[in-house]
Amino acid sequence: MKITGKKELIKIILEEIKKRGGISFKDFMDFALYYPSLGYYTSEKEKIGGYGDFFTSSELDPVFGQLLAKQFNEIYEKHFKDKKITIVEIGSGKGLLAYDILNEIKTKYPEFYDNVQFISIEKSTYHIDIQKQLLADFNVRWLEDLENLENIEGIIYSNELFDALPVHLIKKEKGKIYQLYLIEKSGEIQEDFRPASKEILEYLEELNIDIPEGMITEVNLLAKDLIQKIGEKLKKGFVFTIDYGYPSKELYKPYRMKGTLLCYYKHTYNENYYQNVGLQDITSHVNFSALVYYGKKSGLEFTGFTDQAHFLINLGLSDIMMELQEKGDYKSYERINRLKTLILPKGMGEKFKILIQHKNVENPDLTGLSILPPQNDRYKIEGV
Repeated sequence: MKITGKKELIKIILEEIKKRGGISFKDFMDFALYYPSLGYYTSEKEKIGGYGDFFTSSELDPVFGQLLAKQFNEIYEKHFKDKKITIVEIGSGKGLLAYDILNEIKTKYPEFYDNVQFISIEKSTYHIDIQKQLLADFNVRWLEDLENLENIEGIIYSNELFDALPVHLIKKEKGKIYQLYLIEKSGEIQEDFRPASKEILEYLEELNIDIPEGMITEVNLLAKDLIQKIGEKLKKGFVFTIDYGYPSKELYKPYRMKGTLLCYYKHTYNENYYQNVGLQDITSHVNFSALVYYGKKSGLEFTGFTDQAHFLINLGLSDIMMELQEKGDYKSYERINRLKTLILPKGMGEKFKILIQHKNVENPDLTGLSILPPQNDRYKIEGV
């Protein structure tokens, strides 16, 4: 197969394949997304919004960040009143969500704001430079890696972080599990399935995952490691993971025989991971059962699992829409349409999930979880 995209990055990938006699698909994805200054997320390129490759909820309207701020204030009032609290965003991108949250806290919850320290964790120096301008009016500290974070009390959250972690691709053939490697031949790449590693087999066993014969799907070992690190860094508080995905039972159903891995380029999606290398996003659905299971190993308890629509409506989105409707002007109706996009069934409202975990917190009830979606396979986390 011909590999296309950034020539300098392709050259580096092919040289690495030759040197090592093949690389795992996870390593290829890591190069494509995160290679310094050349990867999709580490290069100076607009990725989000009208000129990028995809939209996030915070791109559409500040209400997403405003209602998260409302939920965070409830946590402050119940569990950290009159104490210092740290809020951490991991993979904060351009800082738009951080801006909406901090602006709302500063405006509506001054006591909370006086006690909050905000830490933005972002690998891309390009994005950090953008953030430093956008967030100049707030008390923000920047880190390039979670490893550099001290143990904190407060809230750690991420928005569309786990879906962008490099994954292994696996296949079940004649009852055995294989993982995908890439080898080089005459300047092109070929796929080569090899017996799966011990780590992959342990992951499948620990989560009781038995994929159907012939299925090709993803295993995200980095997500397993990351959620445990997050739990280790949190002494007391909550973890919010906002992303798209499902529990194990739904994720590995037979109608997903090709898995969930997709590429996004200029608001269109494709399944050719080897084109536009370094120029297109590559994502996979998050296994929320894995985040719950491995989070427990570092003390994270399950608080609740919901979708974006229920979460935002629980926190008052309907009231905001009613107020806009009463105004009755063109701008208000325009905004109502944007807000509807955030909660549409079969759209962003159902696609995006919110997993909340807590540590060393008594009575962790949250308004955002007061009414939950139907507890079917799409929402029921095994073992909780």
